[in-house]
Amino acid sequence: MVKPKYKFFKQTEKIKEVIKASHDPIKEWHPDPKGYFLIRINEKKKRIEAGFCNYKHVITKMVYGSNAIDIYNTIIRRKLIMRLEHAGYLGKELYKAELALKYGKRYRQEFPLEFSDKMMVKTKDS
Repeated sequence: MVKPKYKFFKQTEKIKEVIKASHDPIKEWHPDPKGYFLIRINEKKKRIEAGFCNYKHVITKMVYGSNAIDIYNTIIRRKLIMRLEHAGYLGKELYKAELALKYGKRYRQEFPLEFSDKMMVKTKDS
């Protein structure tokens, strides 16, 4: 058995506050000063492509890869974003694109992935 290179720590709970999550996409949306990304799947090349656009709506850079982690870490390392909510959004959208690529689903930025009931895992109760 291979021993992991990291150490696990025992967790304890001392929760001082419980916060209900919420989000208002209209009130809380702020453009990233650097620009924005258009995300798509290139099925021929079996990859995810993220086009970086300036506010003249010109794609000036393209970051590609086969998984979300490589792409969003490259975007962060290259300092193509400034806002934390933009980073969170990119992580969500890139992972959706990764799942769509893996399972042969249609990816559309800003829309949920669609899975049929046939793909759902059967349980004893179903």
